[in-house]
Amino acid sequence: MKKPLCEILRILVLLFGFFTAAAQNEPFTKRTVVSGLNSAWEVVYGPNDSLWVTENRAYLISRISIATGAKTVLVDLRATDASINFTSGTGTQPQGGLMGLVIHPNLYSTDPAVRAAKPWVYAAYVYNRGTCPGTNTSCIFTTKIVRFDYNGNTLSNPVTIINTIPGSSDHNSGRLVMSPVIEPGADAAHTQYRLYYTVGDMGAGQFLNTTRAQNAQNVNIMEGKVLRINSESDGDAGQDAWIPNDNPFYNGTVITPQDYVFTLGHRNAQGLVWGTVDGNNILYSTEQMDRTDDEINIIETGKNYGWDQVSGYCDNNVNGYKIGQNTSANEGAFCSVTPTHQEPIFTTFTETAANMPALMAQSNNQLWPTIASSSVDFYGQNKIPGWNYSLLISPLKKDRVYRVSLNATGTDVIGDTIPYFRNDGNRIRRVTISPDGLKFYVARDAGATINGGAIMEYTYAGVILSLNENPGVRPVRVEDLISIYPNPATRTIYIHGKRELRKPLLVQIYDVHGRMLKEETSFRNDFSVDISRLIAGTYILKLYNGNDMEVQIEKFIKQ
Repeated sequence: MKKPLCEILRILVLLFGFFTAAAQNEPFTKRTVVSGLNSAWEVVYGPNDSLWVTENRAYLISRISIATGAKTVLVDLRATDASINFTSGTGTQPQGGLMGLVIHPNLYSTDPAVRAAKPWVYAAYVYNRGTCPGTNTSCIFTTKIVRFDYNGNTLSNPVTIINTIPGSSDHNSGRLVMSPVIEPGADAAHTQYRLYYTVGDMGAGQFLNTTRAQNAQNVNIMEGKVLRINSESDGDAGQDAWIPNDNPFYNGTVITPQDYVFTLGHRNAQGLVWGTVDGNNILYSTEQMDRTDDEINIIETGKNYGWDQVSGYCDNNVNGYKIGQNTSANEGAFCSVTPTHQEPIFTTFTETAANMPALMAQSNNQLWPTIASSSVDFYGQNKIPGWNYSLLISPLKKDRVYRVSLNATGTDVIGDTIPYFRNDGNRIRRVTISPDGLKFYVARDAGATINGGAIMEYTYAGVILSLNENPGVRPVRVEDLISIYPNPATRTIYIHGKRELRKPLLVQIYDVHGRMLKEETSFRNDFSVDISRLIAGTYILKLYNGNDMEVQIEKFIKQ
């Protein structure tokens, strides 16, 4: 009763896609939700199955119906904010324009009173073009974060939270997220949700910003930082009302930029997302480096992420070369004397020191190993086999989305990058995961090779397993015809038939390469299988009834 190899491979693709090359081909359907956007910069899954979108140069915040693609403009900032002193398509433009967006958790409530209490939506955008010094140089811009009230079909009553964030024609970052839980404070007013906002290094040292100062290591300048800001006034005087008093560099006597700073040493962190792993909330970021070492970081209070002294790991691969405004990097020297320096948990991708001369001589940035990571989202559900605790990363340079798997604590990357949603156009600006864990929304810039200005929906079409992918934790059982236990197991797997099955029953056990390792029959609904000779790892158990019909497929772990 040995099954055909193609059938075995089909099962392995469905259950163990993350172990083999087939992992890149889990089945998805796709459709275009909406097209013609003026480059969607942020895409947030909103209340009532909608997507809330910022269009960067159009300065529109809109609500998109996922079902129909109908677009409702909630606010046109060019019409309502007179401080936006430049027009689209003329003159020197900032990078990004209208960027980050956050919806307050109250607006997801089914209780109208809760929604009405804090109907808040936050947006970050460049609003002012200042001087344009020199010839063929970048103009000096300024960015602000504003809170709006949401009233059904409009955003109104803007409240400026901060309007002194530096801006540039390059590396503005602009990703805005809110803490997943209410964070503690000294009293009720100081206990609230916090906003986290990424600010790039303004492109200092490259293109039109070759003469711009590099301030990522200067704690009292907001450039090259992650900022931490109150979501509502805490009652302190003046601008201090928007600054958490427990920020790592908070002084509070006279408000200066360092009071807002949560972390420093960033180049251009366009990806920022909270993930919850085993009950712990972790803030992940993805960051664009120069020619090598695009980073995945865990953002922790007061840490220094190295730019422009380090690119990626402290591995000395860029030593002697110019990075940012640092004309001769020495990664090891910086890391050895900077106790707060935090290395990335992964880089996509790193060039060795031996290959750096050839890379530095290569002027075509499309051939550099960097992917220009533009966003990140966290997958934390037991829906798609092998995906629980993963990060999805969108790149600007590639026509795919990358997935990396995290370890059981969420503190490191295991395995390598796996590409998805390929060949539908480059310049991917945002990847957003739906709450059900089965749909993925991918937004491309207007200048993408194909599907420019569109948001596409990719829906997982494979087998959905209610499994816990973490060894050592009792998995959620699939309520079907049989159950197997314990799982993980050490010597014996017990099989329990939940209803009478036609005999004889046949059990086959396969490894992740599709090789059948064990086959046993039974004339009872409850029986056991000895697995003591199997090496530690993950396996497939298939059960057939007496009519040679597949009854159930289960994954189990041998410890």
